[in-house]
Amino acid sequence: MNPTIKWTIADLEVGVVGTERAAYEWPYRSAVESGVHLMSSSDAPVTPPDWRQGISTMILRESKASGAVSGPDQTIGLADAVRTYTINAAWQDFAEDWKGSLEVGKVADLCILDGDLETIDPHDIPAMQVVTTVLGGKVVFERVTESVA
Repeated sequence: MNPTIKWTIADLEVGVVGTERAAYEWPYRSAVESGVHLMSSSDAPVTPPDWRQGISTMILRESKASGAVSGPDQTIGLADAVRTYTINAAWQDFAEDWKGSLEVGKVADLCILDGDLETIDPHDIPAMQVVTTVLGGKVVFERVTESVA
């Protein structure tokens, strides 16, 4: 699923499919509770390839334009949302033995943010700054910060 599409068009859906169907579109919780290995993507360039917005959307299900909640019973928690971009996506690729989670022997692909996803307000997740990106165990991006002299 592409959670960022839900965020982008939530207000428009009601006029097209009605309130009840709009609330159920992108049924994250139903999928997770049914045991589906739910995966997320951006379908870039359909939406920006920013997993942080996707995580926020799955937790909140708020519209980009109005902030209205569409389908509050289809929200999922942080851990389930993160899994849609990590271990579940690796499972889909038949690659969960070598990627998708941080374990000895697996490739180290990770993104370090400037805050704690478990304690931050989910509304603020998209604005969290990427501090470091590691791909295959090698640092490929590191935010340069100015030091105070």
